[in-house]
Amino acid sequence: MVLSTTLTEAPWEHTRVVNAPAADVVADLKTTGEGDILVNSSAGIIKALLSADLLDRLYLMSCPEIAGGGQRLFDDGLPATKWTLTHQETGKLGEIALVYDRAR
Repeated sequence: MVLSTTLTEAPWEHTRVVNAPAADVVADLKTTGEGDILVNSSAGIIKALLSADLLDRLYLMSCPEIAGGGQRLFDDGLPATKWTLTHQETGKLGEIALVYDRAR
């Protein structure tokens, strides 16, 4: 499934395009399906899911490089939540991979 406001059809096999709020789509998937839902590199979708308290795990990567701009992932106004660090790893170039699970 691909969430998009611009695509009308997917160029990939076995893919459905959905133009709906991410929180609504994920809430529906969580009640009707099973398995994991993965969101890759979409701060807008991740923020919407954080706001709706629909995320159970966060994979974060911190790289020792200053990009100088970009969208913030953790904006002001998100609800307060608690997370537990479940895994961390440091790479050869100083990058840090962190995995947090939602503490409920």
